[in-house]
This record gives sequence, C-alpha cells and structure tokens, in this order.
Amino acid sequence: AVAIVSGMICDGAKPSCAAKIAAAVDAGLLGYHMFTCGQEFRGGDGIITKGVEATIENIGRLGRLGMRETDKEIIRIMTNQPALG
Repeated sequence: AVAIVSGMICDGAKPSCAAKIAAAVDAGLLGYHMFTCGQEFRGGDGIITKGVEATIENIGRLGRLGMRETDKEIIRIMTNQPALG
C-alpha cells in the first residue's frame, strides 16, 4: 500500500479525503493479494528501497522536505491567491 499511495497529498477537502482513505484500503488489499501470490515491489522501483522501514523513511523524507513548497502552493490555491513564478 505504501508503494501505491505514497504520492497522495492532503488538500484539506473532506470528500476527497474519504476517497483517498478508500484508495489506501484498496491499495492495502492489493498489497495483500500480491503477497499471497508471491509478488512484491522491489527496491529500485521509484522510492521503494529494500526493507519496508527504509521505504517508510523515504516517504517521511518526502513529506518533511519535499512537500514544503507543495503545502504552500495548496494554501495559495485554496485561498485563490495567484501562483508564484
């Protein structure tokens, strides 16, 4: 599930949050099905690295560092401010 939905952003919209939760549950079910069939995402598939802990660390890094400007831009969009640049 982490490999599939890690790129989602939170935009503060309640209806789309419910849909994102449903997508995450679906991704979890797909992940379980993949596991039961001996399939998996492997290190080197995008931000996926060997070991779930390392992958979660990568996602934390994205959220902590990579999303700083994204968060600001989401607020600008939600408050109808013009884009920068």
